Amino acid sequence: MRFRRTKQLLGARLFTRREVNARLPIERSLDRGEFLARLWAVLGRPQSRKGGFEYYIRDSETGLEFIAYAGRKGPCYGGEIEERPDLRRVIEAFEELLDNTAPVNCAIEYEPDNDFGKGTWVLGCRDGRTFDCPDRRRQTPGTPPVERRADR
Repeated sequence: MRFRRTKQLLGARLFTRREVNARLPIERSLDRGEFLARLWAVLGRPQSRKGGFEYYIRDSETGLEFIAYAGRKGPCYGGEIEERPDLRRVIEAFEELLDNTAPVNCAIEYEPDNDFGKGTWVLGCRDGRTFDCPDRRRQTPGTPPVERRADR
C-alpha cells in the first residue's frame, strides 16, 4: 500500500480538501464525517485532536509525510511548509485514493473548540449519512442540550 500511518508529525496547515481535489463538491469537501469515514476505511481509527481527529501519513513512493485532519476549520492537510509543492502532488494522489474508497460506518467522540460548545460531541458516518452533534447518550433527563452556535 502506498500510504501508511506514521509517527506523530508537526506541521502547518497546507491545503483544504477542495484545494487538492477540485472534483469534490463543496458540501463534501467540508463534510468532516465523510472525510473521517473514507480515511477510516483506508487507515483505521484516527488519533484524537482538539475539535476533531488526525492521521499522520507517510507516502512510501516519495518518503514524504503529511497530516490529514479535521478541526475547527474543517477537513485539511498539513505538513512541512518547505515541502508544500511536493506534498501537493502526493496529497492529490491520496485524495484520488479516498475518492475511490467507500465510506465505512464509524464514530468518534471529541471535545469541541470552546467556540462550538462544551461537553462531548460525536462525529462519524452511519449507512452513508454523516453526523457531527452533541453526545446526548449520557445526558440526564431534563438537562438542556448543548447546541452548536449558528453564527460560526
